[in-house]
Amino acid sequence: WSWKTVTRPRPPGWRSRFDTSLGLLTRKFAELLRCSADGVLDLNVVCRELGASKRRIYDITNVLEGIQLIKKKSKNHIQWW
Repeated sequence: WSWKTVTRPRPPGWRSRFDTSLGLLTRKFAELLRCSADGVLDLNVVCRELGASKRRIYDITNVLEGIQLIKKKSKNHIQWW
């Protein structure tokens, strides 16, 4: 017996906690926003691109809107402020 963690085969599509962390998603979100042509993002596209739920994306947008880095243009579109 050993204290080392036993590595088990991971099922297809499995992602670690780091891969789904809010911090990492926020960095990827900011990169998408930085690369957008006019500073506008469609949140449905963001969910699809990042493989994240809309709830997780809303967590990010609510914080960024709260510190006035972005603003909502419409229900599913945000823009750099």
